[in-house]
Amino acid sequence: MQKLFLAGIAAAGLLSGSALASDLPTKAPVYKAPIAAAPYNWSGFYVGANFGGGWSNGSLNIPGNNLYGGLTEFIGGVQAGYNFQAGHFLFGVEGDVDGASFSHPVLSTPTLGYVDQHWIGTVAGRVGLVNDQWLVFAKLGGGWVHSNATLNLPGTVWNGSSTGSGWLVGGGIEYGFKPHWTVKLEYDYLGLSNWTSATVPAVPLNHDLQMVKAGINYKFVSGVPEAGEPSPTDGSPEPSEDLQKASQNPIADLVSVPFQSNTNFNTGPFSRTQEVFNIQPVVPMHLSDDWTLISRTIIPLVSQPSPLFDSNTNGIGDITQSLFFSPAHPGKLIWGVGPVFTVPSANDPILGTGKFLFGPTAVFLVTPGHWVIGVLLNNQWSVGGNPLTPAVNSFLAQPFLNYNMAHGWYLTTSPIITSNWLATSGQQWTVPIGGGFGRVFKVGDQPVNAQIAGYYNAIRPTGTSAWQLRVSLALLFPVK
Repeated sequence: MQKLFLAGIAAAGLLSGSALASDLPTKAPVYKAPIAAAPYNWSGFYVGANFGGGWSNGSLNIPGNNLYGGLTEFIGGVQAGYNFQAGHFLFGVEGDVDGASFSHPVLSTPTLGYVDQHWIGTVAGRVGLVNDQWLVFAKLGGGWVHSNATLNLPGTVWNGSSTGSGWLVGGGIEYGFKPHWTVKLEYDYLGLSNWTSATVPAVPLNHDLQMVKAGINYKFVSGVPEAGEPSPTDGSPEPSEDLQKASQNPIADLVSVPFQSNTNFNTGPFSRTQEVFNIQPVVPMHLSDDWTLISRTIIPLVSQPSPLFDSNTNGIGDITQSLFFSPAHPGKLIWGVGPVFTVPSANDPILGTGKFLFGPTAVFLVTPGHWVIGVLLNNQWSVGGNPLTPAVNSFLAQPFLNYNMAHGWYLTTSPIITSNWLATSGQQWTVPIGGGFGRVFKVGDQPVNAQIAGYYNAIRPTGTSAWQLRVSLALLFPVK
């Protein structure tokens, strides 16, 4: 039942100008050397927000305790800091405060104790190497975690709380994608001091915390000179077909923030509705004149039917991060390859796998005429996380076919085909068929891509939804 349930969650994924010859001057033009763009400036104060997932390798040292709560969690909060840049070197300090929501065992099986971590705070120094808009950094400092513990020992029920401290080490990458805005991805390890319960016998809690977080920062000082800041979007009444195609290309040089609702009808033994609302920011990052790195993040907000009761559990699911390395000047075949990983960030076990997943991903597409035709592929395996939850080996393929028409309208089909390789025969594949339509248009000067589509799962595991309605709205920010 649990494998089937987890499989159900997994299934829910430019203008040019020309001059006339008569406009050319009769005298030889004066040569002017091109002015190189000033490098990105990282110095100054910044504030921002972060989100991600964490997992603990600690345990309550209770003989016979077969489950330890607090193994995976969703993390979200704010950070602030200051950077000082000296050439290619950066020195800074950063502090953050995050709320934490840990998952617990699905069933009330004999569990002699569990731990919650309610908030996490860290302060660390940062040192890094800068290459224009790119920053690679390391962190070293300390942190605090407020924990609650519950023990259900024979003859003893104890509840306690403690704020523990420890040392922090971490690192990551950050990219300045706008004059005042940067995005980052980082890993942190927080080693915490032991905590002992006030019981007889005393129970020691050995715990540490690993975190993977994505964040966005606002810099009070612009990263580029004022003259170098991008001009606002042009005031043309309708977006061009180039923008239509870019909005349908998963690895286009286009910043976008899609919001996608996936409604799956008649799910589970009580025929309830499953809703997966994905927030999917996409940020292209220029590695060089020849290569681009495209970051695609999926943050799912889930309403999941229970496999045992006629009810739904609501919360945040596991967050997935994809990174595609793609040529900046591709030929007819546009492609990108890289890693994909999923963080066990679900705030309830029913909303995630409890595993840290990792694997390869790739995109291939062509854009002949009015068409955008391609496929996105990935496969992920569990490489860490809760040892008491089932292993994961999952495949995803999303072919997409779009035909663009006048005034921003287009026809589309992009079914999400999945396979749970570890499921029993006949229960592995979910294969939808269907499609819909959409339009790229402007609200004021803001380009928007809206779409609606319906899919029928022609092949599906027992108990999963037969029909899905997908509605999406994406804010588009063309790179100038």
